[in-house]
Amino acid sequence: MKIDVENKDNGAILHLEGKIIGDGVARFKQAIEEQISSNINWLILDLSGVPLMDSSALGTIIMAFLRLKERKGKIVLLYAQKSILEILNITKLNSLFETYDNMQMAIDAVKIDQ
Repeated sequence: MKIDVENKDNGAILHLEGKIIGDGVARFKQAIEEQISSNINWLILDLSGVPLMDSSALGTIIMAFLRLKERKGKIVLLYAQKSILEILNITKLNSLFETYDNMQMAIDAVKIDQ
């Protein structure tokens, strides 16, 4: 899996590519923790290149949501593929995470409370 980080204002956009399963989850978790530790206020996960993620990856996203929420921050999902949206629907996490198909709308959403 490939992770590119784009720092922007008080947040970050993680451009992800590949399946987030198995060993890839550890790299994914480390990248998110590094960003949160750098005191960002928001995080956008660009999932356009992610065809599949496992329950550990979902747990990592939930952890990021909770840690950012503690500091009044926000995380949103961008360009989630159909398979990811189905997982979010089945697990009812679609009520927790905002998803967007437009970069500017995602940026506006995370900055609205800043």
